[in-house]
Amino acid sequence: MEGTGYTIVVRGRLSERFAQAFPEATVHAEEGRTSLLTGPFDQSQLTGFLQRLGSFGLELVSVEERAAGRP
Repeated sequence: MEGTGYTIVVRGRLSERFAQAFPEATVHAEEGRTSLLTGPFDQSQLTGFLQRLGSFGLELVSVEERAAGRP
């Protein structure tokens, strides 16, 4: 089963070193928040990724499924 891509936004900005803890994600920092562009994930992989974010104390702002073909 092929996974789905997601945009996951957390509050605050991840440092480059901290972002390395998430090699399966592309990190894009904006004003006061960080977007993690991830995928493809199946549901269990997404759940595990979100749990890892929480274990680092990161505050989740949003999780959005990316449309097929959208980077």
